[in-house]
Amino acid sequence: MDEIDTLKKLILQKLIRGNVWGGKHTPFDFVMKGIPEHYRNTHQGKKAIEKALKELVNDEWIIVLAKRTGGGSDDHLSLNPHKVSEIQQFLVSVI
Repeated sequence: MDEIDTLKKLILQKLIRGNVWGGKHTPFDFVMKGIPEHYRNTHQGKKAIEKALKELVNDEWIIVLAKRTGGGSDDHLSLNPHKVSEIQQFLVSVI
C-alpha cells in the first residue's frame, strides 16, 4: 500500500466518522487535522495530500464545494452518497 492510498483512506475514514454524506459538508481544514503532521508539514507530504484529494475528486468519491463563510469563502468536502459501495470496497481492500 503506497502513501497515496494511505492518505485517501485517512480522508475517507475522517469523513465517514463524521457522517459527512451528500448535503452535509465539513471544512477542508477539519479533514486536514485528521492527517498526521509529518504529511502536513513537509513539501513532499503536501504534494501527496493534494494528489490523494485530486484522485478522490476525479473518482467522484468526494464532492468539493466553495462555501461562503463569515471571513470569505472556504472549500468544504462531503462524500458522494452515490458511490457508497465503491468507497467501502476501497476501504476493505486497503487494510
